[in-house]
Amino acid sequence: MTFVSHIDVLTVELPFRFSFGHALAERNSSTNVLVRLALADGSVGWGEGVPREYVTGETVESATAALVERLAPALLGATVDDAGAVPDTFQEAVDASDAELDLAARCALELAFLDACGKHFRTSVQQWLGAAPAGEVRYDAVIPFSSPRKLVALALVIRALGIRQVKIKVGDDLERDLRSLELLRRVLGQDVDLRVDANCAWTPAAAVEAIERMSVHRIAAVEQPVAGEDVDGLRQVSEAVSVPVIADESLRTVEEARRLAETKACGAFNIRVSKCGGLLDSMRIARIAAEADTFCVVGAQVGESGILSAAGRHAAAAIAPRYLEGSGGSLLLKRDLTEERVLPGRRGRARVFTGRGLGVRVREELVEEMGSVASVLEVSGAGVS
Repeated sequence: MTFVSHIDVLTVELPFRFSFGHALAERNSSTNVLVRLALADGSVGWGEGVPREYVTGETVESATAALVERLAPALLGATVDDAGAVPDTFQEAVDASDAELDLAARCALELAFLDACGKHFRTSVQQWLGAAPAGEVRYDAVIPFSSPRKLVALALVIRALGIRQVKIKVGDDLERDLRSLELLRRVLGQDVDLRVDANCAWTPAAAVEAIERMSVHRIAAVEQPVAGEDVDGLRQVSEAVSVPVIADESLRTVEEARRLAETKACGAFNIRVSKCGGLLDSMRIARIAAEADTFCVVGAQVGESGILSAAGRHAAAAIAPRYLEGSGGSLLLKRDLTEERVLPGRRGRARVFTGRGLGVRVREELVEEMGSVASVLEVSGAGVS
């Protein structure tokens, strides 16, 4: 038996190598929330969340406050009796104190707890995901808003790497979007799985028109065509078009997943670990998708470090999604936070991390250099339940 003895809440800004833009935002860096959690036996775990106000309503400040004022104090001192009790220990400690939509904050704390417990019990976090994991996963390419010249260059790189599933951000200008799709088809070929992501850019009527016009380029799916809160509009688009509609900004919680499944508002769920509050709820959402015969995407927040990339890879290994995004690592970030290189290889292939916890080692000296401590919480003596 051990207990949670120490929790640090930190923030870190991660500069990008290039700007990444879509219909809701354009950014050159990402400010993320980190949690460093220690058990009484000395096992240390790391977690990460990426607050996005336009997705969950969280800012870095609000996520940090949620951790410092409510979530971390609720978990501090919690006892861990055996490996099988780890998920329930977290749920029981945190759920009563989490009345808000603090999903990135919750994710950071949960990942740190699972990582530390994995090290304590000498097991991978896969033990708590409830599925026999794949040993390898395959990532897609995601293309931001780009000029025609940059788009062709990116497409040539994607073709050279042998990646066969590609997503492009759309929604800023329909005529430009159509030209971009034409260029991609010309460079990538007709047999590449090509889908679009509008990031809430359209009304339902505009979405149907845009998707119909894009159909000549054989798009395989369209992600979040309407505003996240417009579930009825999402259903209208799903009923009107022939390609699957993927819910992203409309899908954050287990309750929202149930509503989407019950109303048949979409054909797929995009599960992003930070957006959905961690690995445990991500797996609950995936089970709802399976029961509703809805396929899954395992997505990522732009600017994730190797900590969240590792978590996303574990989720993908357990869920077996149709599409997999993220793990940009040093391709996007000027400096990543993990010793392990998270970038996938040729054809997007990547091995699943098999070490204890999340299976990655955090470069603590880099966190110290690039980050700032928001709060330190600790307890001494015997744990409290």
